[in-house]
Amino acid sequence: MDKRRNSKGGQRSKRGILLDHDDDARGDLHNFQGPRKTLHDYFIDLSGKRASVREEALSTILKALTLNIEQKFVELNFVTLVYQCLHSIKKGSPTEMKQAAHIIGLLSMITTSVEKVHEAYEDVLTALSQGGLKPKLKTLEILGCLTVVTFFGASNSDETESVMKLLWDLIHPGTDSSIERKDSPAVLTAMISAWSFLLSTIDGWRLSHKNWQGAITYFSIILDSNDEALCAAACEALALVFESNCLEKFTSATKDSNKGLKDNIIKQLRSRLSETGNERISSQDPRTGFNSASAALDFLEDEKCANSHVTIGGQKLILSTWSQKVQLKFLKHFLGNDGFVKHMMENENFHSVFDFLPERRNAWGNVLYVPEREEVTISLFQPMVARHNDCSLLPLLTRDKQLAKKKTMSPNSHLSKARTQLLKKQRDLSLKEREIDCFDY
Repeated sequence: MDKRRNSKGGQRSKRGILLDHDDDARGDLHNFQGPRKTLHDYFIDLSGKRASVREEALSTILKALTLNIEQKFVELNFVTLVYQCLHSIKKGSPTEMKQAAHIIGLLSMITTSVEKVHEAYEDVLTALSQGGLKPKLKTLEILGCLTVVTFFGASNSDETESVMKLLWDLIHPGTDSSIERKDSPAVLTAMISAWSFLLSTIDGWRLSHKNWQGAITYFSIILDSNDEALCAAACEALALVFESNCLEKFTSATKDSNKGLKDNIIKQLRSRLSETGNERISSQDPRTGFNSASAALDFLEDEKCANSHVTIGGQKLILSTWSQKVQLKFLKHFLGNDGFVKHMMENENFHSVFDFLPERRNAWGNVLYVPEREEVTISLFQPMVARHNDCSLLPLLTRDKQLAKKKTMSPNSHLSKARTQLLKKQRDLSLKEREIDCFDY
């Protein structure tokens, strides 16, 4: 008899795995799977020597931070993740570089630590300002990483404007620059969108007087581009410039000349919209729900930004300024539709940016209103009676104390009954919270 045979079930044991039959041993071993890897396991894999292992780890972490946020994981491992992602950007394969750049952007928008995200901003800017990495700025993922980490990590307008200047030197090199314009329309569109996204965070009066001269003229030239997305990006940039109400920061022209410049832009937009029956750029942007060219035209003519809205989780988010519209469009493009909805519903940083407070819903779609604070108050009217410091009034004073005690501490008092009702309501809400399986987005 084979010594490995089990006397009860006729099973065989091979390396600790029980197999029913000899013939099935190979197939069962092939199908055997170990325990599922956790997010921390993939975090450890980032230090692996094989590129395929690192790429798989980056891909998994990227998906988790986009669709699940993983706040606790981010806060615990933020600094190490940023360091390892920067290493992948410098030394890794093109796939690693793109994934790592995107992860840094996600980390900066998730963490609630101001110190951590500002440190990430400084590290990313330092790394990408180096000569060897500067050409990578024209990679869309690197561009998105730098822009998002600046949006959430810059501590003042000067830090934001320094990144804008870095982008502007790529967008509009100038005649004396050694940079040769060979960018595709997609890259140029991304750079202009990134510049506009950061401009939306700065009050016009804080902007430098010398960095952006000629910007209006440059963007008005791009309006004649045959590329639809590039034209839309220029429309948004111009709308933001005029919304800042500081045109002298973007052109050296006089106030009267600015009026003529604005009229010329309006004529360009009208001409553009009339081409081929409004088909070329009149389509609605699926990310924002508005048309950049026609909306910019209306804004320049009416000097007022028309309200628009998007629906998120059944709630309307009103967009009343160009800054809000540009910010929503950029972040939605960075995260994708599903990721954007998830972050809008659960990311506190997004709630602050868009002033959006989502309603929590249970599995049946019912809204659970859970106030941050509830109080029960009761008002008692007692006429003013002149009192003297007289021992003869002790019975009256004692009676007043007893009456107050009865009205506030007795189980049958109005205050006690109201307090009981409040506690019962809070218990019911807690029970419903435990029954929640998911949120109805």
